[in-house]
Amino acid sequence: MTIAFMLLMFEAIIVFSRESSLIQSSSRVAKAEVHAWVMGIAATCASCGFAAIYVNKDLNHKSHFMTWHGFIGLLTLCYVMLQLIGGILLKYSGILRSLNIQIRLADMKLYHATSGLVLFTAISVTLILAFWSDWFVSQTNVYTWYACFMALSCIAMIVMMQITSTYLPQSRRPGIAFNNAPARKRKKQK
Repeated sequence: MTIAFMLLMFEAIIVFSRESSLIQSSSRVAKAEVHAWVMGIAATCASCGFAAIYVNKDLNHKSHFMTWHGFIGLLTLCYVMLQLIGGILLKYSGILRSLNIQIRLADMKLYHATSGLVLFTAISVTLILAFWSDWFVSQTNVYTWYACFMALSCIAMIVMMQITSTYLPQSRRPGIAFNNAPARKRKKQK
């Protein structure tokens, strides 16, 4: 599940980055296709990991979803599936049009990206909760714990910057607006 969330999903999001994508020179359509495939593989890996954990707990007669990590992880996996459905509806937006649901493609992209940011935040919270599990604490020392925490924090910040810099409304640079205003006034005064 960690590979699905921290490696595959991270790379699927970063595929759109101008600075760090593995396929920088590809078109936006090609990047969207790679994003869809890698996210699909990541969701499949996460589901298989979840199934393995569930079966293992059953075989060992342990309770399910008794920790915050387990409960938030279940909610996060459900959210992954909803986000996957949203991505499919974005990719095949004709499905919504055939159901007479009118929504602009640009708005759908914004909703999908914003929802993806919320999802990655939930993934990060789930992993942070795993850092306090008995197994993780017993397997690591304090330096490894902080290194893992800092690595996760860096990955989360990269994802946040990627999504917000791409989808937040771009404001005008103040210098351009203010520099043009006096020139217009001078022309009107002549």
